[in-house]
Amino acid sequence: MLQAINDKAKGCLGIAIVVVIGLTFSLWGVQSYLDDTGPLYAAKINNTEISEREFERTVSLKRASLQRENDGKLPVEDKVLRQQTLTQLVNQRLLEVVTFDNGYRISDPFVAEKIKQQFTIDGEFNRQQFEIAVGRLGMSAPMYENLLRNEMRVDQLQNAISSSAFVTEEQVNRVASLVEQTRDIAVLTFDTGHFSTAQKPTEEEIKEYYDKNRSSYMMPDRIKVDYVELKSESLTENIEIDEAQIQQMYDDYLASIAGREERKASHILVLTDGDKSAARNKIDALKKQIDEGADFAELAKSNSEDPASAEQGGDLGWVALGEMAKPFESALFDMAMAGDDSVSKKSGVVSDVVETQFGLHLIKLEGIRGEEPEPLGVKRYEFEEEIKQEAVASLFYDQSERLASLAYENPDNLDLVTEELGLQVFTSEEFTRDKGEGVFVNSDVRSVAFSPLVLEDNSNSDIIEISPTHVVVLRLNEHTPEVAIPLDVVRDSIVSRLEKERGSQQTRAAALEVKQKIESGAVVDDFKSQQGIKVEKIAGLGRRDNDKVSSPVILANAFEISPAQDGKAATRLVNLFDGNFALVVLMKTDTPTDIAKQQIDGIRQGMTQENANIEILNALTYMRNNATIET
Repeated sequence: MLQAINDKAKGCLGIAIVVVIGLTFSLWGVQSYLDDTGPLYAAKINNTEISEREFERTVSLKRASLQRENDGKLPVEDKVLRQQTLTQLVNQRLLEVVTFDNGYRISDPFVAEKIKQQFTIDGEFNRQQFEIAVGRLGMSAPMYENLLRNEMRVDQLQNAISSSAFVTEEQVNRVASLVEQTRDIAVLTFDTGHFSTAQKPTEEEIKEYYDKNRSSYMMPDRIKVDYVELKSESLTENIEIDEAQIQQMYDDYLASIAGREERKASHILVLTDGDKSAARNKIDALKKQIDEGADFAELAKSNSEDPASAEQGGDLGWVALGEMAKPFESALFDMAMAGDDSVSKKSGVVSDVVETQFGLHLIKLEGIRGEEPEPLGVKRYEFEEEIKQEAVASLFYDQSERLASLAYENPDNLDLVTEELGLQVFTSEEFTRDKGEGVFVNSDVRSVAFSPLVLEDNSNSDIIEISPTHVVVLRLNEHTPEVAIPLDVVRDSIVSRLEKERGSQQTRAAALEVKQKIESGAVVDDFKSQQGIKVEKIAGLGRRDNDKVSSPVILANAFEISPAQDGKAATRLVNLFDGNFALVVLMKTDTPTDIAKQQIDGIRQGMTQENANIEILNALTYMRNNATIET
């Protein structure tokens, strides 16, 4: 729209039009599809931002993961998924900020070792698998390393908090005694079919119930809509592959790997904590021994203070640029480039003493290898996919903008949309505010469909983003207002409900009468011969003995009864939710004194973990309360 004005309006008239539009937009705003003046972040924690791109990427990954786990279906509404993801990102970023501000640090070697552990195949680091995995996350290698470093730093904090959690032996023993406690109970089940003498409700009673509960017997309003949708996947057919561009990308690829080499290295580390002079004397002495022919690996095993590599004779494996501290990396790669000897002759050279933030190092170069380029025939598929993705993203953006403009400027129909963009108009099945099929499974789409703009003004909707690659515009086709279901249709269900409610009330009254008698001194066996009551005695019932009772609700209530202190029977009335009632009578409680050590240890571990989780949650709540968070 703005481009059209720019093309047709020139000179003073054009300036005047732009000024008027600018004032209008600044005062009233524009539709969301033209509004790009908002914050460029999804959330801001103190001075640290979570970008919209990071948020959308994380939502997409979580959505895809949930769909894989649920046969292609999303088990939660997209709106809920987005809110949950944002909360998780905010909590994670807050923990990252707090840990960094409080001095938690993860060294480059630790990050490198973690990556090697994750992508080691047959004993060697697989760089190709690493790059593929990182690419699937939509990240570069440095981005992934930073993510991993942050996660490891947060783990340090959580482990520190968890390690402070504890429980006393008294608490453990008390809980263990309760967990392993057994009870002897009697269960008296009251049959509603026997105790119910309710008469069929009269017409007046049925009508009264219907009027009082009319809201429960309403057919919700339903609508049909016409809609057009734009999907990025449908645009791939229009993309042409430029062979010259493929060749240029391959040339760039060859240039990028020309200098990409890895060095196999070993090192001896002497820490400088405390007496730096003594550390220097020790490393110099080791260097002298090496120069005189001593075995580097043996010296590393007996002298290196890097526990991760010392046992392997100082072996660090294959190292690439960016994996080690800068001074270490510079020394290693300088060795590789120094002198005129061949690569094979340089293998085995040992550096002078190198100082990093971790201490003093002697570095031995063990070998060099470069990356073999893949042939064009193999890489072209990757390049074609990249070209298509970029072209489709650009085309999808342009057509989405045009779709938004056409639908907004021509609100009374979708004709121009179909003519100019070649989109097909679909008509939905009827759906309600709470349930729909196809694209109308999405709650945001249903919400827009029932908005005043569509439902009352009979206008085209704003453009609706279902996903970053799928948008729709819709307009009303047919609206069926909310209407009450006729009484004749629901009469039988009302009669059944009233009879069930009255019968249940009578059964409950009979159960309460028996409950009072038992608490007053009557014994359970007195009711064995009474019709409508089934009496069952269960001895040695444990908290996990579901197979000993007819319903889990009976088991749960059996262990909620507090033993009576006055010698009277302790009872509890239980609603079985099928119209019947049960009376649970506690006959005896047996608390064990000798519990297996394995059981005690398991309970202690569970209680400690629960306390640790509470401490971590409390710490996170404190951090959130003392942080400035914008979402």
